[in-house]
Amino acid sequence: MKKILYSFAVLAMSMAVFTSCSDDDENLKTLNFEGDQWTAKIDNPQYGGTLLYGDGGTTPVSYSWTDANSQLSSSLTAAWGGLYGFAEGGVAVSNYIDADIENHAAYNYQLAVPVSNGSANFAVVYCDASISFADGKARTIKSMDVSPTTYQLGATKNGDGYAKALTEQGDFLTVTITGYKGDTQTGTVTFDLAKDGEILESWKKIDLSPLGEVNKLEFTMDGSDKSDWGVKHPKYFAFDNVVVKF
Repeated sequence: MKKILYSFAVLAMSMAVFTSCSDDDENLKTLNFEGDQWTAKIDNPQYGGTLLYGDGGTTPVSYSWTDANSQLSSSLTAAWGGLYGFAEGGVAVSNYIDADIENHAAYNYQLAVPVSNGSANFAVVYCDASISFADGKARTIKSMDVSPTTYQLGATKNGDGYAKALTEQGDFLTVTITGYKGDTQTGTVTFDLAKDGEILESWKKIDLSPLGEVNKLEFTMDGSDKSDWGVKHPKYFAFDNVVVKF
């Protein structure tokens, strides 16, 4: 009898563990930018296209996106009024892959990444930008995959005539992700595109769970090579597969 009771207890515990894992999995939703609705958000050409740059400065550019699954959304920053579109900062959908960092470390290749992560689409951040939940609710964003862009990586590894190569001790190019719940900062997570000669060249998963529940994430970049105007290196990086806990 004790053996039977023990077997039932083990079975019950196993079912409880399985159910717990299953429930947790069901409460995770991933923004992966896959599907026709996302492909329609990709500009062509990469620089100067009408989606991200509008009519060239006559009217504000209204590029934005919202993911119905995760509720994550973003729009261009309109830091200078919006007339110059993506040149003012924002998060753009892309599918450009370009490994030629020797020749394509230039602004007209701004939406490309050097290595595919296996999915069709991803997002490119330029300058100070943010993503937030369209429904205003606070949630834990568990992780995202990040990557350098072709333009940024080429300048970081080789210099570009304006910015120097970040190949020495003390050199750095760092992205800071700041979480907000309402107007209150919940914390920061940083990752290095370059540090002390070590340069990120492919995709990497970043743990964002230390930020806790947030309404918004803001992206900023700092670096060791600066002018009076700030960081000299192209202020770009890419992200994909943003995992949100519901």
